[in-house]
Amino acid sequence: MKNHWLDRAKKRLEAEASQPGAVFDRLRAEGMIDERGEVTGKLHQWDAALAITAVKHAAGRPQIQVFRCLKPVFGIPGTATIDISRDSIVTYLKEGKKIITAHRDERLGLWKEGCDVHLSDNGWIVCGSVNGVEDNVGHLPELQQTDSRL
Repeated sequence: MKNHWLDRAKKRLEAEASQPGAVFDRLRAEGMIDERGEVTGKLHQWDAALAITAVKHAAGRPQIQVFRCLKPVFGIPGTATIDISRDSIVTYLKEGKKIITAHRDERLGLWKEGCDVHLSDNGWIVCGSVNGVEDNVGHLPELQQTDSRL
């Protein structure tokens, strides 16, 4: 039986080796080393329940219909995604769960935290201090197809 994960790891190491500084930048982004390259002894962990990575807008409406999310595991972004309905996101936010956006850094091969997501005074799902008359969680990719939703 062939070790597919080992082949993927080798290819990733080869790709990172061809990008000067990528390994150092990745270790720094993960919190394993500081700006001077000294070992910190800890990993940067997310304190969010969900991280939104993409969205699907409702046709002709100012609302986002579906949110594609990562669920951090032990404070570290996992690889599995789940599609969550707008109503569920609103419920989670009203329950006080922390939700953030996340962007994929392809050069480093990891997810980076974006902004905090909250409900505006008018009930819109927004990022940071954004206010207006529609959902707005920044510049996230638009989903072409959605999976099962919660």
